[in-house]
Amino acid sequence: MATFERPTFREKLPADLIPVLRSSGILGDRQLAEIRDKVLRGSYPLDPISLAERLVEDEVLTVYQARRFLKNKPHGLLVGRYIILDRIGSGSMGRVYKAHHQMMDRVVALKIIAPEIASNEKVVARFQREMKLVGRLDHPNVVRAFDADQMNSVLYIVMEYVPGQSLGERLKRGPIPAAEMFDYAAQAALGLAHAHEQGMVHRDVKPSNMLLTADRKIKILDLGLGVLMEADNNATFATADGIAVGTVDYMSPEQALGREVDGRSDLFSLGCSMFHLMTGKLAYPGESPIDRLGRRISGRPTPITDLIPDLPSAAARVLDKLTATKPQDRFASAREAAEALQSVLRPKSRSTTARSSVSQVEESPPAKAPISLDSIVITPPPSSVALAPQRLVAAGKPHYPSWFSPLASAAERRPVGLLLGLIAVLLLVFSAGAGLGYLVR
Repeated sequence: MATFERPTFREKLPADLIPVLRSSGILGDRQLAEIRDKVLRGSYPLDPISLAERLVEDEVLTVYQARRFLKNKPHGLLVGRYIILDRIGSGSMGRVYKAHHQMMDRVVALKIIAPEIASNEKVVARFQREMKLVGRLDHPNVVRAFDADQMNSVLYIVMEYVPGQSLGERLKRGPIPAAEMFDYAAQAALGLAHAHEQGMVHRDVKPSNMLLTADRKIKILDLGLGVLMEADNNATFATADGIAVGTVDYMSPEQALGREVDGRSDLFSLGCSMFHLMTGKLAYPGESPIDRLGRRISGRPTPITDLIPDLPSAAARVLDKLTATKPQDRFASAREAAEALQSVLRPKSRSTTARSSVSQVEESPPAKAPISLDSIVITPPPSSVALAPQRLVAAGKPHYPSWFSPLASAAERRPVGLLLGLIAVLLLVFSAGAGLGYLVR
């Protein structure tokens, strides 16, 4: 049961909670009438805190909503057709809430774009164009978008609600093992490949934008929102340090220089994210965002083998290619990167030894090995070649007709003698024929 503390002296506790509930707009007239009647009959307590606790217990309100009401903050819980249920998190782009679509009775994730970004007309126009592309995305490794709109000065996007945690949150428990991380990165690359094929570049790939579900699936978040920062001329790395911290540590050199970017920029960001998640350290460390930004433009990342000495060389090569300074030195596409990441997880094929004679062929399926980086192969496996089935002839004594058996037995015992005898018989027949012809003439 939820319990609520008394507000501090700076917060005025409402004397009557029902008017606050009414002003929020999240409850219908019938629900409000039922609550009022229960209070009058004594079924519900009159005290605001006790009433809030009871409404949470009866699932009329969520804990988040009740706390807002007790602080006299009823406004902002209704956004268009969506009722805010809880606050999930926040970032440089805005705040994310768990919400409920009233008519469709569906729980969604609703992201409200930060007011300082949404107030820019150029940003709003770019957002509207980008959302048309976001609506086309449909991939298991991408969080789907259901709706996007602007209500008064509030700009928001509605996405599928996926329980789980971001890889950034997962990192708080410690670095992610390399094999596990390569699996996650391969999934992320497949999601990015789908977006790139639809004409979108993420521009802000980082651990907090990769959601890990309960069944170990990765879903890419915030596709289509990276362009908002590019459209905001007032957002600079020097003046918006809070924004830079979430971006600079994974930003590609060409993006840092303000150049045009394509899908290969996202691959660089994915590589930097992998480095951070596997080691707990940044690929380009520095004292400030500007320092770290400069290092990725003019230098090379810290070799990951300095931090993970036992990382197989093939895995290190994939990571090096993802984080190559020049775009042309990276993988040509996210799909190619996904294949390389997946190939790292494939165990080496082992040659099988012959265990039977020519007359017996036995095949047994190989045992399924767990994902491991101990046997890394970076080249794709050779294409399989179908072999024609071998015809096996059983050994045994053949059966002959009775009149042929003596001849066959003689051939088996004395083949040379039988051959010479046959030659002699043929010569005699030939001589007899020749003599008979001479007499007839």
